[in-house]
Amino acid sequence: MSEVNRDGYRHIETAEELYQNAPCGYVSFLHDGTIFNINGTLLNWLGYSREEVQDRMRFQQFFKVGGQIYFETHFFPLIQMQGFVNEINFDILRKDKTLLPCLLNVSEVTSSNSEEKTYRASIFNISDRKNYERELIAARKKAEETSRAKAAFLSMISHEIRTPLNAILGIGNLFHKTSLNAQQKEYARILLNSSENLLGLVNNLLDMSKIESHKVKLEKLPFSVTDLLEVLISTFQVKCDEKHIELRVILPANLPEHLLGDPYKLNQVLTNLLGNAIKFTKEGYVKLEISILELSEKKIFLRFAVSDTGIGIAEDKFEAIFDEFSQASYDVGLKYGGTGLGLTISQRLLQLHGSKMQLESEEGKGSRFSFDLHYDLDLQAGQKKKKALRKWEEQQLDPAHILVVDDNPLNIFIINEFLSGWNLSYEAAENGKEAVEAVGRRNFDLVLMDLHMPSMNGYEASKAIRDLPLERQPVIIALSASATGDISEKLEQAAINGFVPKPFSPAQLFEKLSQHLGADNGDHIIEEEIPAAPVSTNMSRFEKMSQGNTEFMRKALGSSLQAFINYQKEIQSITSSRNSDALASLIHKMSMSLYYVQAYRLSTLMEQYGDMLQHQAGETERLEQLEHGIDQEFQKVIIEIGTYLESIRE
Repeated sequence: MSEVNRDGYRHIETAEELYQNAPCGYVSFLHDGTIFNINGTLLNWLGYSREEVQDRMRFQQFFKVGGQIYFETHFFPLIQMQGFVNEINFDILRKDKTLLPCLLNVSEVTSSNSEEKTYRASIFNISDRKNYERELIAARKKAEETSRAKAAFLSMISHEIRTPLNAILGIGNLFHKTSLNAQQKEYARILLNSSENLLGLVNNLLDMSKIESHKVKLEKLPFSVTDLLEVLISTFQVKCDEKHIELRVILPANLPEHLLGDPYKLNQVLTNLLGNAIKFTKEGYVKLEISILELSEKKIFLRFAVSDTGIGIAEDKFEAIFDEFSQASYDVGLKYGGTGLGLTISQRLLQLHGSKMQLESEEGKGSRFSFDLHYDLDLQAGQKKKKALRKWEEQQLDPAHILVVDDNPLNIFIINEFLSGWNLSYEAAENGKEAVEAVGRRNFDLVLMDLHMPSMNGYEASKAIRDLPLERQPVIIALSASATGDISEKLEQAAINGFVPKPFSPAQLFEKLSQHLGADNGDHIIEEEIPAAPVSTNMSRFEKMSQGNTEFMRKALGSSLQAFINYQKEIQSITSSRNSDALASLIHKMSMSLYYVQAYRLSTLMEQYGDMLQHQAGETERLEQLEHGIDQEFQKVIIEIGTYLESIRE
C-alpha cells in the first residue's frame, strides 16, 4: 500500500506499519498470558500506551473478573485443545474502566526458533453492531407494545361500540314488530340494515385483531352442512330479493350431511363471499356452488365457489384485494363502502385450513371466488327426523321462569320485551349480588347473565350461584360485548352453560334459549321419542340441567366424553413424569367436569396421588397402585359416559 507525500514522492507502507494501523486490533501473548506485542489500533481503542502494556500486562487483565475466569477455565483450554477459537464475544476493559464489545479470534503460533508456543488474537470492535442490535431490540419491543396496544384498543373500542349497538338493534327489532305504516316500515328497515352493517364493520376489525395476535384456532366439531347452508341461504335470499337479483344454489346429490370440522370459520368465509357478491352485483345472479372433489368412507374433499354477474375485478388488482383495508379501487371503496377486511380475513381463515382462495374475474362481467377444504365424515351422527324450521317470530317456548341480570335498564327492557313474546316469565336484577340473592330465594329455570357489572361481575355471580345448595341449578347464559374466544376459559371456570354476544338479534337469543328450554310448537325440529335407558346416578346433574332437552344432553355428554378422553391422555403424561404442579393444574381444570358427572372416586384418587407427589411421601409401589387405579377409573368414567350417550342417540 502507498500514498503520495507533499513532495510528490510515493511512500511505501511497511509490514510493521500495516500491522500497527490495521482496522482491527492485534495482540500476541505467551502461555501465561504475558503480552509481548500489541498494535497501535488496539492501544488507541483501550487508551493505553505501549509501555504500560507490552511485557507488563497479561491478556486476561483486559477482561472483568467473570471474563478472566471464563478465559482461564474454558476459552484458553479450548485453544490448547484445537489450536484456535473463532468469533467469541468478549467485553474488553478499557483503561478508564469502560467496556468495549469485541469479537475475538485466537490462534496458536508455533515458532521454529523456540519450543514455547505463543498465541495471536485478532480483535474486532463491534460497538456499532451492538448499538444497531440495541436499536433493533428497542424497535421490536416498541412494535410489540404498539401491537398489544392496538389489539387492546380494538378490543376495548369494539366492546364500547357493541354495548350501545345492542340497544339500537334491539329497539329496531321491537319497532319493526309493531303496527307500522309503509313509511315507518321503511324507516325501521333502514335502521336495522344500518345497525347490522355497523356490527359487521366492528366484527371485522375485531376478527382481524384476533387473527394478528394468533388467537384464532381451528375447532373440530360435528356439524350439519345442510343446516349451515339453510341458514345462509335464507339470510342472503332476503338481501337478493331486495336488490332483485337471483340467488342460485347448486349442491351435489350425494353431499353428506354430517361432517367434523369448524363450521364457524366456514360460515364466516361463505358469509363474506356471498355478502361481497351481492353488494357488487346490480343485476343478474349470485351463485353458491358446492362440488365433491374426493369422497371416501371417512373423509370428503369439497370445493366451494361463489360467483356473480357484478362489476368484476381488474386483473392487476387480484393480489391487492386480499391486502388489509384494500379494495379494488378508491372509487369502489367510496361507492360501496366497507373496511376492505372481509377477503383478508377469509384468506387468513383458509390458510389455517391449509387452503387458499382462488379468483377468476373479468372487469364488468363478474367474479368467481373458490376454495377447497378437507373434512372428516361424522360417522357417529344419528339421523334426525325433522320438519321445516319456522321463523323465530312464529315460535313459542315452553313456560319457564327467567332471571335477567344487567346493570343497563335499557338492555333489561329489550330482553324482557323479547321474553314476553315467547311465553316466558321473568325477573330482573341490576348486579351480580342481587342475582345471587334472587336465585337463593326462588327457583329459576335459566339466568341471562351480563358479564361486565359493578360490585359483582357475571363470572363471580355465576360461581356464587353454583356454590348455592339448590335443589336444581339453573342454566346460566352469558351476555357480553366481548368476543367468546377471548373469554372462553373464564366461562368454563364459572360453569356458565352458554354465551350470546352483544349485540344480538332476537333470532340469536331465541336459538340459544331453545337449546335449553323446550319449544311449544308443532313444526320446528322434532326428535324421535327416546326410550328410557338405565341411567347411572353420575348423569343426574346433566338430566336436571337439560330439563328433558335431548339435544342439550347429546352436546353436553359429547363434550364431556371428549374432555375426559383428553384428560386421560394428560394424566398418562403426568404419571410418567410424576409432575405434581402439572397434576394440580389438571385437577383444577377438571373440577367442573368431575362435578357434573359426579366422578367422586376418580376425584379422590387424583387428590390422594397429588398429596403423595407434593409431599414426596409415597413409596413407589403405592404410587404405581394409585396410577393404575386412576387409569382404570378414567376408563370406567369414559365407558359410562359413552354408553349413556349412545343410549340417547338411539
